[in-house]
Amino acid sequence: MAFTCVLHLLWRSFPRVQKAVVGAYSLLAALYYPFGQAYGAPNFNTLLALHATNVEESTEILTIFPWYNYLLAVFIFALGVIAVRRRIVEPSRWGKMDTLGLLFSIGIFFLQPVQNLAWGGVFKVIDTGYPAFRFVKDVVVNNNEVLDEQARMAQLAGMKDSWHVLAVKPKYHLYVVVIGESARRDALGAFGGHWDNTPFASSVNGYLFNNYIAASGSTQKSLGLTLNRVVDGKPQYQDNFVTLANRAGFQTWWFSNQGQIGEYDTAIASIAKRADEVQFLKNGDFEANKNTQDEQLLKLTEQVLSTQRTQPQLIVLHLMGSHPQACDRTKGKYTVFVQSKETSCYLYSMTQTDSLLAKLYHQLQNSGDTFSLTYFSDHGLVFKERGKEVQYLAHDDKFQQNFQVPFMVLSSDDKAHKVIKAQRSANDFLSFFSQWTGIQAAEITPRYRFISEQKAGPVYITNFQLQKVDYAHLGTDEFTVN
Repeated sequence: MAFTCVLHLLWRSFPRVQKAVVGAYSLLAALYYPFGQAYGAPNFNTLLALHATNVEESTEILTIFPWYNYLLAVFIFALGVIAVRRRIVEPSRWGKMDTLGLLFSIGIFFLQPVQNLAWGGVFKVIDTGYPAFRFVKDVVVNNNEVLDEQARMAQLAGMKDSWHVLAVKPKYHLYVVVIGESARRDALGAFGGHWDNTPFASSVNGYLFNNYIAASGSTQKSLGLTLNRVVDGKPQYQDNFVTLANRAGFQTWWFSNQGQIGEYDTAIASIAKRADEVQFLKNGDFEANKNTQDEQLLKLTEQVLSTQRTQPQLIVLHLMGSHPQACDRTKGKYTVFVQSKETSCYLYSMTQTDSLLAKLYHQLQNSGDTFSLTYFSDHGLVFKERGKEVQYLAHDDKFQQNFQVPFMVLSSDDKAHKVIKAQRSANDFLSFFSQWTGIQAAEITPRYRFISEQKAGPVYITNFQLQKVDYAHLGTDEFTVN
């Protein structure tokens, strides 16, 4: 309402300026509207994704939004055009209502900065509550934070790790970490989902965790907090699970079906480059070649396993998994229709990952070496346009299902299929990795036995504003069966 008063006063005194403002904001609102309906106001995560996304992935994301969001965006822009094309008329005399409007606009403009000052904060004009100003501020401030984090990451990624290894006592010869993508736990039958879409995980001997919580709601932020040592909330990119394995004398391999923007441009690429051997199926960016399937990674693992090696081995596979659009992952295939084609493809993408894990497990069995495999997803997704024919899933940070992901550990000497019900956090992944591989480091002090029912305390997640939030206080977004 206050900004409407501003536009009215500009029309009275500076009509051409008002037209320019209306035109600019109409264009901006129209362009952002479809994206904003799914992801909300600009934040650190959306700006980080923008920096780590190429044209192909952007196109893919844009095609998932409902058509009527684009229609509304066109309508917004059309209204802006109509407003800009209005004929300028001679204004009437300045009246009391104009004065009240001016005072009201000024008061609202300074309301939030004054409140911040009164509550012990700092008076900043950019903290004004005007939506238009707030949008620009959110973009600029969060973009600067992303640039600062990328600069810090590049600096640390080029540094030598600071691990102090105390002991190395691996139980197995082969350790495999499979990092899934965008898989929410209740979409997998093995983890309580309504559909029998994961026959391998549902029956294999090993440990399945049905209360494992991801660190954040997007790939870069979540894995940055999961796979690196974290000090005061900031990932130390030089100290990650790969450099720890290297320091312990493991031979390390990183095979990815996700692209690399640049050598150290993303948290994941900076970790991958620390492995002894690295190979990306997509030689360019994230979506450089949509035809690459996760199962192609098995050709690379087969090559590694075909040769006997004396060193303990750490093999990491980074999947495309269930990344939106899921129908691009499954080539449009699904076995059961649930609400929308995209939701149905999403469920089938879990079956594809389950099939990959089964084949990888058999590869490891056939190698003749002792092995242990762990699989988890980086984060989950939530439903958008729920209950409609265009229902789809997207990133978010407001619901527990954004962070409820599968986690399992399968070893060559497992004799039974077991379920761990105790709550576990991805923030403790390095503690798990230390216990799992037998690598003890001075910088890692486990608080509990990860593969057990021992209580671990409350779980906190990092939202898209980089705030730590109690997971228990989040809302729910259940995967209901219609």
